[in-house]
Amino acid sequence: MLLKMADLKKQLMSQIDENDQLEVEKVERYLDLVKLYKKMNSSISKYGTIVEFENGAQKYLKINPAIAEKVKISRALIALGKDLNLDESTKIVTSVDDDNYSESDLV
Repeated sequence: MLLKMADLKKQLMSQIDENDQLEVEKVERYLDLVKLYKKMNSSISKYGTIVEFENGAQKYLKINPAIAEKVKISRALIALGKDLNLDESTKIVTSVDDDNYSESDLV
C-alpha cells in the first residue's frame, strides 16, 4: 500500500488540536521524518544493503549507511508519535476499577 503524505497529514491533524501550534509543528516534523525514512528506503533499494567504497586505490565493502540512518529515523518517529499520543491503541490497562463496569459492558 502506497502511503500518501496528504492522507497521512490529514489523519495526523485529525488527532490533534489544530489550534495548538506546538502540536501542529510536531505533525510537520513527523511528516518530514517520514519523507526522510522513505528516502533511506529508496537509497537501500537502489544501492543495496552492502555498498562498495573506493578510497584511492583501495576498494572495500561496507554496510549501506542509510540502514543506520533509517533506524535512527524510525526511533525518532516512534518517540514523536508517542509525544503526539499516536500510540493510544498500544497502551496497556494496568488496573481496573470494578465498580465502573457491569456485565452489560461486555460485547
